[in-house]
Amino acid sequence: MSGTTASAATSPGLVLHHLKLSRSNRILFLLEELQVPYSLKHYKRDPVTRLAGDDLKQVHPLGRSPVLTDGDLTIIETNAIIEHLLQHYYDPARVALGPRLGEKTQASIDVSAWIQFAEASIMLHAIPLFYVIKGGAATQDGSAGVEKVCARGIKADLAYVEETLERNGGQLVKGCEFSAADCAMLYSVDMVAHILGTRSEQWRSNLGLGLGPATNKWMDKCFQRPAFQAALRKEGIPEGQDDWLAAFFGGASASSTSQAPKRTRKSLFRPCIDLHEGVVKQIVGGTLTDTDSTLKTNFVATHSPAHFASLYRQHKLTGGHVIKLGPRNDQAATAAVSAWPQGLHVGGGINGDNACEWIQRGAEKVIVTSYLFPGCKFSLERLQELSAKVGKQNLVVDVSCRKKGDRWIVAMNRWQDMTDMEVNRQSLDLLADHCSEFLIHAADVEGLCQGIDQELVAKLGEWVTIPTTYAGGARHIGDLELVDRLSRGKVDLTFGSALDIFGGSGVTLDELVRWNESAHTDAA
Repeated sequence: MSGTTASAATSPGLVLHHLKLSRSNRILFLLEELQVPYSLKHYKRDPVTRLAGDDLKQVHPLGRSPVLTDGDLTIIETNAIIEHLLQHYYDPARVALGPRLGEKTQASIDVSAWIQFAEASIMLHAIPLFYVIKGGAATQDGSAGVEKVCARGIKADLAYVEETLERNGGQLVKGCEFSAADCAMLYSVDMVAHILGTRSEQWRSNLGLGLGPATNKWMDKCFQRPAFQAALRKEGIPEGQDDWLAAFFGGASASSTSQAPKRTRKSLFRPCIDLHEGVVKQIVGGTLTDTDSTLKTNFVATHSPAHFASLYRQHKLTGGHVIKLGPRNDQAATAAVSAWPQGLHVGGGINGDNACEWIQRGAEKVIVTSYLFPGCKFSLERLQELSAKVGKQNLVVDVSCRKKGDRWIVAMNRWQDMTDMEVNRQSLDLLADHCSEFLIHAADVEGLCQGIDQELVAKLGEWVTIPTTYAGGARHIGDLELVDRLSRGKVDLTFGSALDIFGGSGVTLDELVRWNESAHTDAA
């Protein structure tokens, strides 16, 4: 190929000669991110030696993977392949993978450095330790000299990665949400995670080895990228199984001592009781204003709030929220929490003066939004004071939002007033330091029964680190399955107008109860 950037329409000659469970995974991931046409030729490992067979030597005498052929060109070595692809097939106008290589900018230099770091530092230190363990020279407590020598480099590498991610707000390369550096680094860090997963907690502790929280969050973000999921499927890993190295380690990642991020739960149904003028109602979110002239109501209950609370209690549907939409709802909310003490969260008009009172009335937790945004501007001081007063474990922050362009902005006062806070990783991390859960209504689709905001749910799956419930647009049980898949089980879902107990026909309470029971069984 020439030195010019090739478009998707002019790159038919790329063939990745791919050995399963190898560094070739990096290239497969990158090709999917680049969105250029390529062919994939699979090669099998020898079942005894675990090495590539002789057929790969027909492509290159070394018989190692990865090998990329580009027309008449043959490129070996992972980093050389990455550089070739970025120089000739990366088009920033089509995909966003950070700066081009070779630019005289810190970001470009950092991308190149991380690509080299993945091999020249992390893998250089990890492979000797892998063979120490595989060869039987490892001890139970990490006391052998060879283990300590091997661990020294890995410990420094992991610390550097963690410090960088913390400093850059979860980004390897500052200012780049994702780049080719992430593709290169993910395999190396995940390899270390799996190696550590084969050893005991005592062994890891004695050697000071472990992945930090920022590193685990970064890995989880990478695992959720559509390109990574597509690469898994082409690798031959079935849908729903996200561990690309488990087979290499004989299933080590399933161990309770594994350091590798993995799905640990399934999304659940969370119930709700929305109160308006003291009555349980289902309202189209965007129509709720200070006057009733624009109000659109999908359902008005004949049963009391206490009836619904008792129903949820009967079916052990925990984590439900009671939302007071406007004034004259205190008596109804009190009746609900009295019917299920310590079983429901109460929100709507919660502030520093009344939060503790609602806990005393029987609410498990209180939900706060508008109080945190005096004049529509976020007040960290108010959040800190409220968290200290009521207890972080008893506080839910409602970051319900409306979409503005390509961003989601927190909305308050029955979702009519836009605040100065964008819903993103940084804001959620800040809030999570002072609360125990998030409640997030997608106000633009709330009450419409036209489907969830899939993009928001997927982002929440990447961003949230504490229990989170999403509400808005859910139509049927398939939407709960969709939330589970998009968020990888990290976000729960509320049904409103589509639910049979609220006059809907999209999903029944019995279906959702069975889903939750199945989810709890799977988790056990």
